[in-house]
Amino acid sequence: SHIQYERVGADVTMKCGSMDWDAAVTWTANGTDMNEPYLNGSYLILKNVDLSQSGQYSCYEGSSWHLKYQTYLRVGMPPKEPVLMCRSNNYPKGFYCSWHLPTPTYIPNTFNISVIHGTKDMVCEKDAVPKNRCHIRYIQLFSTVKYKVTLTVTNALGKNSTTLTFDEFAIVKPDPPESVVAKPVPNNPRRLEVSWQNPSSWPDPESFPLKFFLRYRPLILDQWQHV
Repeated sequence: SHIQYERVGADVTMKCGSMDWDAAVTWTANGTDMNEPYLNGSYLILKNVDLSQSGQYSCYEGSSWHLKYQTYLRVGMPPKEPVLMCRSNNYPKGFYCSWHLPTPTYIPNTFNISVIHGTKDMVCEKDAVPKNRCHIRYIQLFSTVKYKVTLTVTNALGKNSTTLTFDEFAIVKPDPPESVVAKPVPNNPRRLEVSWQNPSSWPDPESFPLKFFLRYRPLILDQWQHV
């Protein structure tokens, strides 16, 4: 049994193993007989294949129904340029990169990521969850050397890649504040007390303090006020 990958819209020809072109054979797709319009001698011809034609194709010898050939057809697409994003939400520990494809390929894809800091190759440690994500540990703080991240996606029908180049400080973006609570101030109906906590992912708020911005408006007004 083989796996055969074909692009959506392609014309596909399948040979019945080593059988001659004029041999008497029977083809099935997922157990259902393929009738005369799909046959050219012992060859099976599929025109302009689509996703619904993925499945197991089997060829049998004549009336004996002796299995001569079997293949699993996977119809899909080569990958488009992947979408790559890198961000540091736990500065100064490091940063992570995550990625996805803009459109599905319907067949398995392999992602490879390379990270270069100046002339040094760095290891991007894969996260278990989410799976399309890895993280880099900073080797030095306040580096002026740019990072270059290249992501390559490959499947049986093609490959594509994208590259980001950035400075360390340009991707620092904290997660949002946590435990945000607004409650009325006793005996003062026109005031609210708002409290919050630093994001738990921010490792060192003393050395790298965060600045918070608050905006608010009464529901009857369209204009926001800022603190």
